[in-house]
Amino acid sequence: MKKIKSLTNPSYHQADVWLVEKGGKFLVWKDFSKWRFLGRLIIAREVSFYRRLQGIKGIPKFYGMPTKSSFLMEYIDGQPIDAFSGLDEKFFRRLEKLVGEIHSRGVLHFDLRHKSNIIVRGGYPYIIDLGTCFYSHILVLLLSWIDRAALIHLKQVVSPNLLTPLERRQARIHNRLSKLWFFNRIFKGD
Repeated sequence: MKKIKSLTNPSYHQADVWLVEKGGKFLVWKDFSKWRFLGRLIIAREVSFYRRLQGIKGIPKFYGMPTKSSFLMEYIDGQPIDAFSGLDEKFFRRLEKLVGEIHSRGVLHFDLRHKSNIIVRGGYPYIIDLGTCFYSHILVLLLSWIDRAALIHLKQVVSPNLLTPLERRQARIHNRLSKLWFFNRIFKGD
């Protein structure tokens, strides 16, 4: 496995993420070995979501765990959603369908507002970084509005002209609520 370049800024609280080449394929290698045992738990948890969501168009393919604290996944050669302005309605319908498929498997993402978690390639959305996901069919029924609110936020940022009047109202409410979201305050310092 040959490391090509780092895909993250070095940080103690985040995994090391590298673009690598293995067997002529470009893959992403995510490694959390610096956290030792806790890193293994974090990676094992994220791997469980990649496995659970395999086969969904828009979720990178999982290629295994070279160590107990790292895994390999498909490299999506695209751009983060915020690199675009004016994505069309078709793109957002695809993104809504993708999130709906994730929910149908009992998974909530909980971090779609962070634009680096949505990659655009060839007009199609790809969701990466499943580290904040949660699995529970019952909670999907109760909390799927959080992921749907994130989609409205993304539309507001990238293609505000596509928002319906209802979505504009929802965006105002969700933007106020997002300031209370504990992941932002505790883990990311927002």
